[in-house]
Amino acid sequence: SAASSSAASNGNNIDISVKCRIGVFDNDNRPLTNDDYQYLTNYISGIHNAGANHIILHARPAILSLSPVKNRNVPPLNYEFVHQIASEFDGRVKITMNGGITSLEQLCSFQSHDTDTDTDTDGATEKNVISSHMAGRWCLRRPLDLVAIEERFLQSAIKTDAQTAIDGYIDFALENQSSSQFTMAELCLPLYLIVEQLKEDYDQEDEGELLSWEDMENLYDTIQEGLIHLSNGKVKTSKNSSINFKKLANSFKSVVGTKVVNKWKRNRAEL
Repeated sequence: SAASSSAASNGNNIDISVKCRIGVFDNDNRPLTNDDYQYLTNYISGIHNAGANHIILHARPAILSLSPVKNRNVPPLNYEFVHQIASEFDGRVKITMNGGITSLEQLCSFQSHDTDTDTDTDGATEKNVISSHMAGRWCLRRPLDLVAIEERFLQSAIKTDAQTAIDGYIDFALENQSSSQFTMAELCLPLYLIVEQLKEDYDQEDEGELLSWEDMENLYDTIQEGLIHLSNGKVKTSKNSSINFKKLANSFKSVVGTKVVNKWKRNRAEL
């Protein structure tokens, strides 16, 4: 709200960002109207005047009568509504678009669309003004895609590959397995999510752009070895065993328990 933005910025030289939906309805699953647009522009103007300079807009209206899970699919995402708002506040407020981004291909498409330029009849150049994009559930469902995002969009001299990232994380987990700062479930969850992604990718007919078959098989061995150490030997392996990511995912039950792994599986299915 404007009051919260004002209180946060009062006397502080900090950037204030606000995340909100493009609309909030009690129980009315209806198309957005001009009145809804005007309401949102008034809202953003208010929090901008109070000190916020960055708005993160989720492109799906909130329906208060729906559960959060159901509201993930209805009503439809309205990216054009976000673009209109971004154009309205061009040069005054940074607009980040959030909602429904589930793959690198989709993100690249948005990035390309948002930076296209056209020349009108007066010779002026127009462009879309989305400053950035936000994704949440995508990175939980497919955490290794973060490596591809870094490679594609970050102009860093130091590149991280999947093998190096997982080696580093397993070292971190082993160093902290006796720490009171993290539970074993908290340390193992990122590895479990990675295994589930690898299981999906390894079952595909065609080799993916991010990882080769050999890359995935090397990661299988690395994670399996890490689980053996994290479980203090409870996870067993055979040198002649074939690559089986489903079996590897089930190995986490020996480390954190069956109930925890089943809960992870259910939660991932809802992402």
